[in-house]
Amino acid sequence: MNGLQVKYLKNIAKHMNMEVEIVPMPFARRIRELREGNLDVLVGLQRVDGTQDEVVYINPSYETLRHTFFVRKDDIGQLLSFTDLKKLNIGVTRNAKYFDRFNQETDLIMVPVSTLSQKIELLKKGRIDTFIHFQESALPFLSDMGLQDDIVLAQYQPIEVNSYHVTISQNSPFFNKKHLFETAVRDALANNEFATIRREHYLSRARQN
Repeated sequence: MNGLQVKYLKNIAKHMNMEVEIVPMPFARRIRELREGNLDVLVGLQRVDGTQDEVVYINPSYETLRHTFFVRKDDIGQLLSFTDLKKLNIGVTRNAKYFDRFNQETDLIMVPVSTLSQKIELLKKGRIDTFIHFQESALPFLSDMGLQDDIVLAQYQPIEVNSYHVTISQNSPFFNKKHLFETAVRDALANNEFATIRREHYLSRARQN
């Protein structure tokens, strides 16, 4: 298991001088198990409102990301507004959620794939017209592939940003160590560790393709 979120969890555990046991499972089940106290810690959750329920959100958030549309440079003029999306084939990550207007729009033609590299290949081949992905992951990935001049930011972009938190179950024995998690996140942020982990993770994947 060498996914991005696994790397984040291992980094937090390192700051706390603790061992971490990673349990692979679908995301929806992770949330359920966290609330029931069968998982202690989870990353990758956004705080939707001020309620805590059985989940404690550690502040500050460990990363803030922006969903971004990319197009071929030759087609830079085809995506100037949200309305233009209705005429395009859009590469998306399977089962992912983006920003509210996009998630709620029923007239969009979405092409679901599993990876960023698949989105890029489909765009290069003209099988999609644009794709949406985190800018912080896609830009270094494209640069490492030598595609930064061929696949570029679209002129239309959503304004929403997404903040992600480390979360602890209130039913976990680690609940009383909330302050240690907060310190670990702050220390990692001060050293730019989460951004470095994300960048190196996607660069490594780009070099494997």
